[in-house]
Amino acid sequence: MPVKLPEKGFSKSKVIADINMAVADDQQYDTGHILGSMCTTPHTFAIKIASMYPEKNLGDPGLFPGTSRLEAETIQMLGDMLGDEHVVGNIVGGGSEANIIAMRVAKKFKENLEKPEVLAPETVHASFYKAADFMGFKIKALKLDKDFEFDLAEFDSAINKNTIGVVGIAGTTSLGLVDPIEQMGKIIESKNNDIFFHVDAAFGGFVLPFLRDLGYKLPKFDFLVPQVMSMTCDPHKMGLNLIPSGSFILREHFYKDVLGFDIPYLAGGAFKHFNVMGTRPGNVVLACWGLMRHLGREGYRAVVKECWDNTLYLRERLKELEKYIGVAREPMINVLGMTSNTNVPMSEIDKALRNKGWYLGFFRNMNPPIERIVVMPHVKSPAIDVFIEDLGKIVRELH
Repeated sequence: MPVKLPEKGFSKSKVIADINMAVADDQQYDTGHILGSMCTTPHTFAIKIASMYPEKNLGDPGLFPGTSRLEAETIQMLGDMLGDEHVVGNIVGGGSEANIIAMRVAKKFKENLEKPEVLAPETVHASFYKAADFMGFKIKALKLDKDFEFDLAEFDSAINKNTIGVVGIAGTTSLGLVDPIEQMGKIIESKNNDIFFHVDAAFGGFVLPFLRDLGYKLPKFDFLVPQVMSMTCDPHKMGLNLIPSGSFILREHFYKDVLGFDIPYLAGGAFKHFNVMGTRPGNVVLACWGLMRHLGREGYRAVVKECWDNTLYLRERLKELEKYIGVAREPMINVLGMTSNTNVPMSEIDKALRNKGWYLGFFRNMNPPIERIVVMPHVKSPAIDVFIEDLGKIVRELH
């Protein structure tokens, strides 16, 4: 039966008890069994900060100038982390919103084209297809080879007079791979065509800089590539901030006043917004600012190092099952894609794992189908050991 608003309210204890009963059905990160999520339990300090300032609304920044200033500083810290602190942008409701904003900006740069196209690898996130549907442009998807990479020569030839934007990915959703951003930038520059170049680093943005700090050799993927105009980076993933919190970051010198929407009626005074949402939670922004100031590079390096060490441990343990299970690519960051080495479909393995209480990400439309594991901070080596034991039993029984 439908639930109606009660005439007389219930006690707080009754309401809390009912919520606790409902969420008892939810999966918990701290079990270590959620292996397919790119989110985790937010940092306790971020939770504390957010709980202190629930009334902050950055939809009306004139009322909250202090919070608005700290948002600008947060974007600058993210820019510094990604190669250029001279940036503008917003903390938004996740990577999807950030990517949609990026595509609107790309379209505004060339708004007179009748048949606008955006060029992207076929691994591009679904949010770009949402943006294409909203804004009436076409996604030209580049096919991948057996190593899940696209051909740069094909990329070069695919750019044409209708190309308004190009998307590169730094940490693909399926395998955590990094597109050849630097080479893409050089090709874009050779076209001399004012093509908007956006990098989706929703996941990799809080991983790759700190792996680089730890001494790992990685390709340039961020604002260190001069042709990159904007980036997406999600603090609610490896940044450990509250859910949801993404970010859209734009090089300062590319910002144009025409990008903003005039909002004249705000209590705090007229402002231009260039994000999608109107009302935005300022407490999430304050939590992000505070957490980044608290952890610093050193703290994030430690988080990334632990996740990377556990990723390497998982990769070694999987070698015990290589008769049955392979990896699509050796991991570049803390994301690993498993494939079936036998005639047992990965869909059957996925189903059996779920029956045992393991929650992974199954990419059935990839060739071959991939079972994705994301080694987030809640995934520890004891959970990996139990997972390998269960996986071993499953593949041997199915085989």
